[in-house]
Amino acid sequence: DFQVEGPDWLDGTRFDITAKLPAGASEKEIPEMLQSLLASRLHLSLHRETKAHAIYALVVAKGGPRLKPAENQVAGSGAPHATSTMQMDASGMHLKATATLASLGEMIARFSERPVVDMTRIQGLYDFDLVFSPETLRGVPAGGPGGPGGPPAGVSEGSMPGALDGPGSIFDSVDRYGLKLEARKAPMEILVVDGIEKTPTEN
Repeated sequence: DFQVEGPDWLDGTRFDITAKLPAGASEKEIPEMLQSLLASRLHLSLHRETKAHAIYALVVAKGGPRLKPAENQVAGSGAPHATSTMQMDASGMHLKATATLASLGEMIARFSERPVVDMTRIQGLYDFDLVFSPETLRGVPAGGPGGPGGPPAGVSEGSMPGALDGPGSIFDSVDRYGLKLEARKAPMEILVVDGIEKTPTEN
C-alpha cells in the first residue's frame, strides 16, 4: 500500500474476480495474467518512479542486538523462510515470528503508518515474540497520525512514532531485542497509476 499512488477510491473499492488458468499455465504466471486482466478490463496504465518516502528504519540500538537465533535454521543454500502467528493472552497481543530482520520489518509495517526498512545489515533467521497492547493501535488512521508522507502529529524526524509510542507499543517492544525504529526518509520505488477506470468492461 505504501508503494502505490493513484485515485483515492483505490483504497476502498473492491472487485470480485473469477478466472480460470489456461491449460498448462502455472501459478507463477498469475501475477502477469492479472496485470493483463487489469489493463484490458479496467484500462490500467502505470509507471514506476523512485521518490523520497517517509519510513521507519530498523536499526541496531545502542548496546548492540540481543537476538535469538532460530531453532530451525534453513539448511542448504535456499532462502530463509519467515513464519509468523498472532496470539492474545493476559500480557497483550503477541506477534511471534521466525524471520530475517528484513521480513520482521515487513511484519511490523502492518501495524505502522510507514513502511519499515531493515538497515541493520544483520543476516540470518531469528525467533521473535513482540508483545504489545492492542489499545496502542486503535484510532490510528490508515495514513498515520500525521497523515500520509510526514511524521505523526507532534513528532519530528528522527524520533519515535507519536501515537504508537510508549509502553506496550509494538515499536517499544523491539527494544527487547536491541533494536529500534527511527523515522527517516529514504528513496523507494513507487507504482504510479496514470489511468484506471472504476467500472470494468462487461464480461
